[in-house]
Amino acid sequence: MARFLRKHDKKAGLPPGELVFTGQQRVENSLLRCVVYGPEQHTETTVSNFDEILSCFDIENTKWLNIDGVHDSVLIKQIGERFDLSTLALEDVQDIGQRPALVDFQEYLFITMKILIDNDEEERVRAEQISFVLGDNYLLSFQEQSGSIFDPVRRRISRPKGRIRQRGADYLLYTLIDCILENYLAIIERIGERIEDMEEEVIDNPDAELLEEINFYRREIAYVRKAVRPVRDIISRLNKSESELIDSATGTYYKELSGMFEQIFDSVEIYKEMVGDLYNTYNMAIGTRLNETMKFLTVFATIFIPLTFLAGIYGMNFEFIPELKYKYGYFILLGVMSLVGLAMLGYFRRKKWI
Repeated sequence: MARFLRKHDKKAGLPPGELVFTGQQRVENSLLRCVVYGPEQHTETTVSNFDEILSCFDIENTKWLNIDGVHDSVLIKQIGERFDLSTLALEDVQDIGQRPALVDFQEYLFITMKILIDNDEEERVRAEQISFVLGDNYLLSFQEQSGSIFDPVRRRISRPKGRIRQRGADYLLYTLIDCILENYLAIIERIGERIEDMEEEVIDNPDAELLEEINFYRREIAYVRKAVRPVRDIISRLNKSESELIDSATGTYYKELSGMFEQIFDSVEIYKEMVGDLYNTYNMAIGTRLNETMKFLTVFATIFIPLTFLAGIYGMNFEFIPELKYKYGYFILLGVMSLVGLAMLGYFRRKKWI
């Protein structure tokens, strides 16, 4: 499957709002986890059936429903009916090739973003879509599969004391986005370390294997940049949002995300330029090495031109060549050829050609 643009054959000809999962199913069954918390309460329920979790939303405290696995159109439709979500929003939940964006539906905010995941086997970065629905005192999050990226937030919620237990769903959304951005930084740092290590290798040993690795990281940086860049608009719109779902006190924390994102995007741009420079430096190093080789071969060939001329003269088949009968003619010719070669080498060195 293409990494930069996903195929949409399944949706061709279908009306807007039709629920069709366009990605690769990563879990067998969807998993629902409902966390309900407040200053004095914290409960967490894990089920595989939406009907079993409806009771959680009768409580007045902050609710966070996380759905791992968005391939089940029936389940997504049930959730949409329960929270009165637009069919267009539900369609975007299942269309995992969506560009990160924020849509204000007045009653709720809908956000789609990308989570970056390290693939240890291939050392490639993989992006998975995550969607958020921020409503009145509740937050829905839709992930393609289970992951550990939000475990720090779950641990913070489980502690009796802490800022997150005192605040609402808008602050919870902030902490989850903060985790995603922190994960961006960690992955970019890992890629950046290898790119920086290649700077010395490209000068000392510019071989074909290194070129393949440079091209690999060029693709990785481009892939990360595609996933990260649209998040700037999401954070900017959250900061400027006049939605009643975001408390003014929480808005201060969203402004902190802007600084973190700028650090992330600056790092991506820097490493994008560095890996491009590595590619150019590699070509220059190969060109320099080729020039040195060609210089040696040219000098070698130039020296042998007069020697070949001398050898050609005395290799002719004329019967009356005076030097052919001379006793020491062979050795004299070798001496003359040696002197000519040494004289040319001295001339080249004086001209600083070698």
